[in-house]
Amino acid sequence: MDGGLTAWLQVLGSWLIFANTWGLTSSYGVFEAHYSTVLLTDYTPSAIAWIGSVQLFLMMAIGLPVGSIMDRGRLRLLVVAGSCLQVLGMLMTSLCTAYWQVFLAQGVCVGIGSGMLVVPSVAVLPLYFSAKRMLATGIAATGSSLAGIIYSIMLRRLIVRIGFPWAVRVLALVMLAGSLTCAAVMRLRPGHAKRAPLQWRKFTSDSCLVSFTAAFTAMMASVYIPFFYVEDYALDLAIDKDTSFYLLSIMNATSLFSRIGSNWLADRWGGLPLALLGCIATSLILFFWRFATTLPALVVIVAIYGFVSGSIVSLPPAIIANLTDDVSEVGARIGVAYTVAAVGALIGNPIAGAARRFGQSVQVEYQGTWVFGAAVMVVAAGFVGLTLWLRRVAASCK
Repeated sequence: MDGGLTAWLQVLGSWLIFANTWGLTSSYGVFEAHYSTVLLTDYTPSAIAWIGSVQLFLMMAIGLPVGSIMDRGRLRLLVVAGSCLQVLGMLMTSLCTAYWQVFLAQGVCVGIGSGMLVVPSVAVLPLYFSAKRMLATGIAATGSSLAGIIYSIMLRRLIVRIGFPWAVRVLALVMLAGSLTCAAVMRLRPGHAKRAPLQWRKFTSDSCLVSFTAAFTAMMASVYIPFFYVEDYALDLAIDKDTSFYLLSIMNATSLFSRIGSNWLADRWGGLPLALLGCIATSLILFFWRFATTLPALVVIVAIYGFVSGSIVSLPPAIIANLTDDVSEVGARIGVAYTVAAVGALIGNPIAGAARRFGQSVQVEYQGTWVFGAAVMVVAAGFVGLTLWLRRVAASCK
């Protein structure tokens, strides 16, 4: 455990999957801005956000069956099938001219393909790492930050030079290269016990896991709100298009450091205290976002938000693994948690968009969006605190 070429190749494979799943989600602001200003101008930002939210929802919602399939030894099947659906969905997106077409191609097809990859990317690491489990997950999670930077910049520049359809096709080709590498290097640990599907009763009887799953659901309802709306917010503040676009890249860049740092500290201090700190800090930044009405203030708050929210993506799967006594159940348990948390991912961003008050000043228009995100993250912090308390009570009773 905790080393060897094969183990670190799993980190590489997971890194690439994080890039093509969470990284793609972190880049959705580029799609949102293009759809709202060029392709789908007849639709509200909230309606357009449903495309990205459904993609995120399906990426997590099929976690239970995917986790069970993985625990039965079908990792390679999931990686190949998921990658094919992802690339197909992106290619179809490049051909779309109507809302329903984009919804099916990017929201549904890419979402299902991503869902077949997400759980394996985090569930395979506990099979190879124990003491360094949090660190390995944190390193893998940096894939989403780097991809969020690279994909968003690449898309923005290519859209200007060669148009949206070909820009998306180039992105699909890049994703295909990463997927082929994943299929080549990822494998289950030899001797991994194949388990029957996890029973819901067994899951619901674990109070710590239930409490943290509730926290994870609230996290997913809140954490991606700035990633979806920061570019629109900047444009409404009369910040030029090129500058507003780079705000998304800044947010992804600063999250890179916290994803490694928070997980490295979590191996020493525990994942739950770090997650609690991350939720509290994220909620505060979301609350004060409404006061960032100039470019310097917006750059500062975007940079801070990226840093404090990075742990929200990287810590949960490793925490769930640590809450699981039987390592052969890790895939199914992470899958259950992702399936439940998918509800938050589905409704959070559209509700935040619907909270906008059009016709008001920019600060007032987006006030409901930021306050909603802050309030939901406070709920997440409460459930993380409850999980930490339950964990300590359970430990004291042993």
